[in-house]
Amino acid sequence: MAPVAANSSSARRQGQPASASASCAATPRASSSSVAIGAVPRLPPEKTLGEFRELGLNYEGSYRPARMSLRRALDSGQMRNPLQMQQSSAASSARSRRPSSACSSSSRPASRPHSAARSRGTTCGLSLAAGKLARTEMSVPLTGGIPNDEPAVLRPQRIELPAYLNTPSRRSDDSVLPPDERTTALGRIQDLELLTFACKRAMKLREEGRAHFSLGVLRDNLGQYRKAIESYNQFLRICKECNDSQGCALAYHCLAVNFQLLGGERDSVTSASGSDAKSDGGAKVSKHDPGVKPEMLRKAIFFHNKHRESSDTIGKFVAHLNMGLAYADLGEKEASTVNHQYALRYALQLRSLEGQSLAIGSLGFGAGLYDNDPAKVRTLIERYVELCDTLKQPRNQTAALKKLGVLASQQGQNQESIHYFQKAIDCARSHGDNEAEKDCSVRLGIAAGQAKMAEHLSGILQRSVLQD
Repeated sequence: MAPVAANSSSARRQGQPASASASCAATPRASSSSVAIGAVPRLPPEKTLGEFRELGLNYEGSYRPARMSLRRALDSGQMRNPLQMQQSSAASSARSRRPSSACSSSSRPASRPHSAARSRGTTCGLSLAAGKLARTEMSVPLTGGIPNDEPAVLRPQRIELPAYLNTPSRRSDDSVLPPDERTTALGRIQDLELLTFACKRAMKLREEGRAHFSLGVLRDNLGQYRKAIESYNQFLRICKECNDSQGCALAYHCLAVNFQLLGGERDSVTSASGSDAKSDGGAKVSKHDPGVKPEMLRKAIFFHNKHRESSDTIGKFVAHLNMGLAYADLGEKEASTVNHQYALRYALQLRSLEGQSLAIGSLGFGAGLYDNDPAKVRTLIERYVELCDTLKQPRNQTAALKKLGVLASQQGQNQESIHYFQKAIDCARSHGDNEAEKDCSVRLGIAAGQAKMAEHLSGILQRSVLQD
């Protein structure tokens, strides 16, 4: 009570009642509470929603189909209608002449009996199942101007990949790149080396594997087979990390062919001086050929076996075909013939005329068990001529006709020899092969001379008998 009385007395001295002072003392707290309770909260301004109005009958809203703009662009002539465009015949013919690629590869259509590219996984972005065999026509002459009369069937066959996989197109192993293409290839190699480094840092295994494979193809085109082997080894490593069986088969195939090319290298001097050894129309290699490297050929056979174990029918066909050639270079005739017979069996299963021509040609031209059986070799070569005629391969057909002429000449059948050499000359002239035409003309002259010599000798004998 004392504090209240003190307050009241002080209020009386100031001329104000005590109740007023008490109310004034409580005013600030009461006023603040009254504002918090009684005041209306301020709302944000209302958004303008617009006013409704009548819409036209042709109103389509803010969405217009893309076909409306496309139709307007076609009507105004800003775009051409693709359905009315005619494909250029020149472009289609160039695309048909463009090589497809590796078991190719290994191995990418009707001539490629593999399954679809995505049916059993991908080869680090490359499909082994989409490959096809390289063309088996005889290629341009080797460097140094020495004509390469060796039949195409006696060279290792590659499996190429299709163009849509965006890998470099593979050139023939005995062809030489022009200077401008060589410069372009070297530039692409530098770009791909940088790409492999970038993909490795980014942990993009499939892109890295595709780059390594492309590097191998470009180095093959340049003839750098040892460096290409390094690229294919990296490609094989990545395919194993990705558990890509088709990619491993493709890598095995590429490694095997490169080792086989390195193992069967022959110097140009050996090729030039070995024309007499090839007088029978083939290119049979003896076991003591100084150009043959057995250790490289053994490695090639090992990788061909790995390829055969991990591939389908066409892969097995290519593996057996190349193994037969490798065994022939090593001088193992029995193993060579057996592998070529397996290749012919797979070609018959595939119903591939091209595969049959490769297998039969290898049996007829290569070193095998039929070397001492001219009748069997002649039957094989005659069948090979028919297949080359069906497949429109005039270069191979010329080599086969020359082989038949040589066989007939060795058996003393000079008239048949003349007939075959004349057909070989006509075939070589039809596709402009001057070297083959000259060779067959020389052989034709020799056969005609032998025939007349035989007639002359028989005439001398008859006259001597009559005189006696």
